[in-house]
Amino acid sequence: MNLEEFRLNLLNQAHVRSAAEGTFTQEAFLAELSDRLAAAGEIEQLNDVRFEGEGKRRRKLAVHGFDLDDSDNSVALAVLRWGGGEKQETFTFSQASAALKSLTFFLEEAVSGEFVVGREESSKHYQLAQDLRARGQNVSRYRLYLLSDQSMSGTAKAFESSELNGVPIDFHIWDIRRLFQVAESLSGRDELVIDLTEWLPDGLPALEVSATSADTKTYLAAVPALILAELYDRYGSRLLEGNVRSYLSNRGKVNKGIRATVLSEPAHFLAYNNGVTATAVGVSTRDGNIMSFTDLQIVNGGQTTASLFYVRRENRSASMDDVFVQMKLVVVEPKISEDMVPLISRYANSQNRVSEADFFSNSPFHVRLEELSRRTMAPTKAGVSYQTYWFYERTRGSYQNERNKQTTARQKKFDELYPRSQVIDKTTAAKYEVTWGMQPHVVSSGAQRNFTAFAQLVASRWDTAPNTINDMYWRHLVAKGLLFESVRSAIARADWYQKGYLANYVTYSLAKLAYEVGRQGRGRVLDFDRVWLNQSVSEAVMQECLRIGKAVQEVLTSEKRPIQNVTEWAKKESCWHMVQAVEHRLSPELLGELRDQRAVAEQKRTATSTQKIDTGINSQVKVLSMQPSEWVAVQEFLKNNRLLSPTDTGILDLVTGRKPGVPSEAQAKRLLVMHKRAADSGFNVTDAALGL
Repeated sequence: MNLEEFRLNLLNQAHVRSAAEGTFTQEAFLAELSDRLAAAGEIEQLNDVRFEGEGKRRRKLAVHGFDLDDSDNSVALAVLRWGGGEKQETFTFSQASAALKSLTFFLEEAVSGEFVVGREESSKHYQLAQDLRARGQNVSRYRLYLLSDQSMSGTAKAFESSELNGVPIDFHIWDIRRLFQVAESLSGRDELVIDLTEWLPDGLPALEVSATSADTKTYLAAVPALILAELYDRYGSRLLEGNVRSYLSNRGKVNKGIRATVLSEPAHFLAYNNGVTATAVGVSTRDGNIMSFTDLQIVNGGQTTASLFYVRRENRSASMDDVFVQMKLVVVEPKISEDMVPLISRYANSQNRVSEADFFSNSPFHVRLEELSRRTMAPTKAGVSYQTYWFYERTRGSYQNERNKQTTARQKKFDELYPRSQVIDKTTAAKYEVTWGMQPHVVSSGAQRNFTAFAQLVASRWDTAPNTINDMYWRHLVAKGLLFESVRSAIARADWYQKGYLANYVTYSLAKLAYEVGRQGRGRVLDFDRVWLNQSVSEAVMQECLRIGKAVQEVLTSEKRPIQNVTEWAKKESCWHMVQAVEHRLSPELLGELRDQRAVAEQKRTATSTQKIDTGINSQVKVLSMQPSEWVAVQEFLKNNRLLSPTDTGILDLVTGRKPGVPSEAQAKRLLVMHKRAADSGFNVTDAALGL
């Protein structure tokens, strides 16, 4: 895919989103960019505000999106430069400067309190300005973005950082070229190069550990705490791996033990603190010292890093010259970073138990859903003579990659079998499940935090009953997606809908529906099989959701709400409790469509039993697909390391060729456990598979 194809595809997705949600194309485009920037780790969630107007001395003011909820206490504001034409347009540095100035002027007047004078109190821009003023100097940094479907012409120049009341302001331009580069990058992130010579002219002394693999390098170093604090000050949560960012956002600003050690025993900090583990996709070195990092991510020690920043900010007179932090840095090849970095994070945080279902793209949970999606055909829709599939996108961009593998002629067939509208990725799956799990305040908190809640929701289920993740689970997940998107479109077209907060209304409406069905259903449940079979939602369910949606809107925008900003109010559990408390009687039509829970439970038992059989067969297929030489190597390794029981030896004889026969399902599962035991103990699986 080239740049122009990428731009047209992005615009097409915005148009589709606009039509489905009944919004302006610019608003849909901003929502599309919000998803992409969140996936790249740049922001948590951009909320639409769309304001353009005049301020004092007739200055032009503009703001189109905002994110107030980053874990590093920074604030992101965005202005959109929109073209939308068939041919790509360009804009100049001076035009970019003018757009960012209008955003800066809005920020200045919001913080000073001048902006709200004479403006409508119920408007989103008024609420945003009030929130910005209330935060005052508690903000760590303002990040101002110019977003565009156009490209910036000429040589790119850096915008000088500034400050407002002592709070730094950074400027970022994301034009179509930068969006394309990130979409095409192996890491899915915008490349961040940190030059350490700004603080350490001779670089950071580091010891390279020689016993590492071909695709990784490991360094050990003692990093000055001041540098870690300044890096966090400058780059914030962008330095933190996704799971670490979610963990950090739920905790206080400063670890008291870290503060006490820095202030009273700085020389002992290195001895007392566990340090940090970090990854990078590249480093430059000179004379054994690290001069720069490329895409540095802290995968363990985010609390230490953030706490050092806050201690420094709150105690400017305190010296940190004698404070050092031990760092283990793993440099990972870019081509494997997407899978490898989350795994390093997982094992670095092994003191906090992480389930097999935790949300890395190669986790068994995701692999299972991908397999289910590829083999489960959807019923035909009315007026269509062929069946299609819903595509589960386990890894970023896998749908487009699969499509690109086809010849031009076969791409049309691929589009028919796997329509773009029938793609579910990890983020949307999390949104559907957590909504129906009745946590709309979590869904409203942004993709990353919702993703963490999703992991918690299914982790214990995978650990204790993995066979419940089966074809029925997949069909019901698709049905929840159909319900979510249908309700989204219906609310967007409703005559009572006041523009804005659509995503919040949808998740709250469906969570309220789930709550009331559980309360009033008398042992009956929503019939997701009916939604799956019809590939649509019944009129009774849609009308019920619209009735609920109107009540939800009244709660979220009530003049008596305790938090002025509706977007921030929707993130509070107290908001959900208030919606739960609203009296709502389900209609006889909807109650008549509910299904007996006992019938659903029996269906689930059957689906679980079938999955158990499938899992057993898959285990046999996997075992028999491996060469006997590989099993001989496994047996020798386990035997030499005293990890083999007599029973294990007998079962291994079936696959090494020493004994005739085929392993049973139970024996195949045990063989795979042995194989994993060997790998976990240092057995080189790749070499064995190649006969080395």
